[in-house]
Amino acid sequence: MNDLSTVQDPDETRRPEERSEAQQRRISALLPKLWDASPAWRRRLQGSNVSPTDFGAPDVLTRLTPVAKSDLVALQAEDPPFGGFFIGDLTSSSRVFMSPGPIYDAQLGTTDIGGFARGLRAGGFARGDIVLNTFAYHLTPAGHAFESGALSLGCVVVPAGTGNTEQQARLLKDLPVTGYMGTPSFLRMLVERADWHFTTACVAAEKLTEDERAVLESRGGRVSQLYGTADLGYLAGECEARAGMHLTEDKVIEVLDPATGEPVPEGEIGQVAVTTFSPTYPFLRLTTGDLTRVVSTEMCECGRTSARIAGVLGRVGPGVKVRGMFVYEHHVRAALERHGLGVGRLVIRRVAGQDTLTLEIVEPLSDEQQGDLLRTLRDEIKLRAEIEMVPEVDAETPKLVDAREIWQA
Repeated sequence: MNDLSTVQDPDETRRPEERSEAQQRRISALLPKLWDASPAWRRRLQGSNVSPTDFGAPDVLTRLTPVAKSDLVALQAEDPPFGGFFIGDLTSSSRVFMSPGPIYDAQLGTTDIGGFARGLRAGGFARGDIVLNTFAYHLTPAGHAFESGALSLGCVVVPAGTGNTEQQARLLKDLPVTGYMGTPSFLRMLVERADWHFTTACVAAEKLTEDERAVLESRGGRVSQLYGTADLGYLAGECEARAGMHLTEDKVIEVLDPATGEPVPEGEIGQVAVTTFSPTYPFLRLTTGDLTRVVSTEMCECGRTSARIAGVLGRVGPGVKVRGMFVYEHHVRAALERHGLGVGRLVIRRVAGQDTLTLEIVEPLSDEQQGDLLRTLRDEIKLRAEIEMVPEVDAETPKLVDAREIWQA
């Protein structure tokens, strides 16, 4: 476990003024490229009354209208595959991913593709660690992104992916695995199933409460939370001090009022907006729909000087994250309608630290029909659910109900 004062990246300890100046230079260099090479971004800039004469202004970023991640589905459908935001030839990418929505994302390069190495290092991973990666490798980028970040640190990665719990439990008895990457709920399942005592775990894609962390650490070593998205990669993560999640150095991250799009004062809750500097697939103020607040802008005892956020405190917009995947109401509606069901709802609950999905329907179906319906739903949301027959479901009830009590401010 690294000493609190050990930080390997000098960018993480620079003065905040240096960080702001460097970000401003990158923004000023990015805008002319978007204006010239992307009609979609040019229209966005013009819609915000931003022209080339404004590109060097210190407030230019805050003048731009945010783009909501929830709008990417429609934007990409209108101008496939990337909504006109991709610059250049798609063959410059090494992978293309599809997230529920669907939303398509392009991967550039093969080394630390999501920028997660910084967060994994802060979370305690180091050269020589043998790490079980339980994030999905199929269509979504999480598995590849976490793996490439760990490999860039010199770790050995076991590419387990999702599911196959018994097989992974056997693996943990046979191999000297010390580290874990995945959701906290699956870590708890493996710890209990395999009687496994890990050294370091970096978890993401689900809320980690302090009670859940205490349970996990009673069976192993250190558990740190990371935060990122499929479109944007790594955004923030905990160091050993656990005094908030450090914002990453290679993106501009703001906390905005969901109603006005204006930055909120330090300490107030708003939604995350991110500006990236990818040479071919950048974003300007893409809002994730995740709510957070800045807990400190002072230097951490670990030596890092970046602002720290409280993690994800809730959601705005229609998307709900379950086991690391976003589920939308239109997914549930589409599955029900495909089987001629007008009434029903998908209920998400938190039971013994695990997210469960129950599709409540009224109309009686045979076992075969239920199996067909669940397969259709799984095709839509990439997750397994169970069916429960209920006496009634109000036709006005939303098709997607999040009954978990896991978001804490």
